[in-house]
Order: sequence, then C-alpha cells, then structure tokens
Amino acid sequence: LIQLDLDYFKQINDTYGHAAGDQVLRKAATICQNQIRTVDTLGRIGGEEFAIILPETECASAYQLAERIRHVLAETIILFDNKELHVTASFGVAMLQPEDPDLDTALQRADKALYAAKNKGRNRVEMAPSPATKRTHSSTI
Repeated sequence: LIQLDLDYFKQINDTYGHAAGDQVLRKAATICQNQIRTVDTLGRIGGEEFAIILPETECASAYQLAERIRHVLAETIILFDNKELHVTASFGVAMLQPEDPDLDTALQRADKALYAAKNKGRNRVEMAPSPATKRTHSSTI
C-alpha cells in the first residue's frame, strides 16, 4: 500500500484560501486515480493525506507507482483564480504482511515511511522496512 501526504498544504490554504486547497485536493486525487489500476483502491484518509491499496502488487511495482504519481504531481500546474499552484507530495510504501493482524498495521508502517520521506526533505518516496518475521524451528524425532 501507498500512503501520501501533500507537502506544505497548509500554506496553500493560508495563502490562497480553502477553495484553492479544495482544488488542489481534487487535482491530486484525479492524478492518483488516473495512475492506478481498476483493482486498486484510492481513499482520502483525512486532511491532505491519501492511501492507495494495491492488491497483488510486488514491492518494486508499488514503489514505481508512487514515484510515477510523485513525478506527475510535481510537474502539474494547478490553475486557481488566475494563479499557478504547484504541489508536491511525500510517500510511504509498505507491504501488507501475512502476520499483520489488520490493514492498520501496514498503514502504520507506511505512515512511518511517509514521515521519513518528509524528514529527508519531502517530495520523495520511502519504503517501510518489512517487519521481522518470526521463525520457528522444529525438530523431528
């Protein structure tokens, strides 16, 4: 799954107003929707944060999709009230693991990766490390 957060979104609302922020949110959602498959699910988690669930997707493919969305978003000019708005996003990518009790566990990993992307300068994609898997040893008699 991919979690993304628009960078410096509060500045858009504060500078241009909430109508501009709404326009940016709609455009970001459209960009994401245009990049994903029909089996994928895009949802707004809240504020300027979105998540994309990618069933049966390898880690490398999820990362490539996040990079593609990041690129398209960064290159898009959003027109609002005769002004050109530019926006970027930070991304966290995590794999749902068989030992995860629920989707929230993977979302928490993606969220940590997203904040790592923000801490490393924003407008980037970070992969969440896979959780350590428990290994059990059995012996035969």
